[in-house]
Amino acid sequence: MDNKELRNKVARLESRLDQVESELIYLNDLLLNCGFPEGVETLKTTIEELLAQANDPFQLPPDDRPPTTLDPFA
Repeated sequence: MDNKELRNKVARLESRLDQVESELIYLNDLLLNCGFPEGVETLKTTIEELLAQANDPFQLPPDDRPPTTLDPFA
């Protein structure tokens, strides 16, 4: 690649980086407004905890339990 091609590639990458940074800032602001106290970091921690619980067989109810109902007279 010559010098001009490299400059063009760098310019495209810088533009994409700006777009990604803008989206991340916007997402972080949305999460802060929705109650995630540290934005993206809190979301990541929450998802990791949920996945750990889902992969832990002792966290899941046994399959032989009868289905639950919200009807108090059932």
